[in-house]
Amino acid sequence: MKRIAVLCGAALLAGGVATLSAQTPQAPELQDLRVPRISQGARVEQMIGLSKVSIFYHRPGVKGRTIFGPKGSGALLPYGEVWRAGANEPTLFTFSDDVTIGGKRLRAGTYRFLAVPGASDWTLIFNSEVRNWGTVYQPEYDTLKVTVKPLAGPHEEWMSFSFADLTPTSATVILAWDKVRIPFTVEFNLLSKLQASVGNSGILHGAARYALDHGLYLKEAHEWVDRSLALDKNFFNLRTKAEILAKEGKYAEALATGDEALKLIRARDINSLPDFQQDMVRAFEKLHQQWKAMK
Repeated sequence: MKRIAVLCGAALLAGGVATLSAQTPQAPELQDLRVPRISQGARVEQMIGLSKVSIFYHRPGVKGRTIFGPKGSGALLPYGEVWRAGANEPTLFTFSDDVTIGGKRLRAGTYRFLAVPGASDWTLIFNSEVRNWGTVYQPEYDTLKVTVKPLAGPHEEWMSFSFADLTPTSATVILAWDKVRIPFTVEFNLLSKLQASVGNSGILHGAARYALDHGLYLKEAHEWVDRSLALDKNFFNLRTKAEILAKEGKYAEALATGDEALKLIRARDINSLPDFQQDMVRAFEKLHQQWKAMK
């Protein structure tokens, strides 16, 4: 198994993996304009674990119009017709890593995003043709289609994309315009991303600590911290090892590992440590005392 990368701070055909590959991941630049556009350009980005989603789009306004409705109702965007999900150039999604949307895998890359509004269901489309003008749609390049339910929301004058419900592995993307909200979830394989990366003792420990703190991959976290300890045993990775053992209910082993951690740190002048590390030691001492009652 390859070494692990540190975590800081903190597809698609209708039936499977895409066969039409997307363009190389890119971050489109908003044009320098001599005259402002009515529908102004925007970009939003979100880190999800170790992966990034970027959305490049232009924001049309409601301006007193009926936006969505049945054909023949006078709506700007009739139900059942493909919409570019924005204005001007195509709306583009860039995924830094392979992503899962609606239970299907989409390869890393940049995709044109389109939508087909409906009264009770919307169809969202990721299309691998990204260079033509926004109104140009070539369905032969469709890579993913997924159906979602629209939700009601407060009036949104200027169409927007945002991210909500963040976890270390997923987020909900929300398309909002007028009184309609279109949510869909994007998910990344964080464990695969970690295992594909290279690290040293500190990086291995950082990955294990992050997994422990977020309740993820406890089995892998145990392995990562052991590998960190084999390279450089210190209070911090021993502390994490002890807490993993306690999480597994192995309090006798947690106490023994905690004793070793505290012996190492008490051999130093604790007052010379940065304040946050002093707080860390004191918190661990209290936790260590609690385990004695659970042994």
